[in-house]
Amino acid sequence: MPFIDVKLYDRRLTEETERALIEGLTRAVVDVLGEEAREQTWVALTGVAPQRWGIGGVPGA
Repeated sequence: MPFIDVKLYDRRLTEETERALIEGLTRAVVDVLGEEAREQTWVALTGVAPQRWGIGGVPGA
């Protein structure tokens, strides 16, 4: 079963972007593995506060 774990700044997660990411990532898996993979594909979206995300050794905020 494909499991896709996405972490991104929490401010980017809205109802619209969550739906689009889940649908788009699942579609990408189906494009590669075939339609039978759709029901077995899991997508987890995790929002992280920018100050808790380090980029180049400094917080993202």
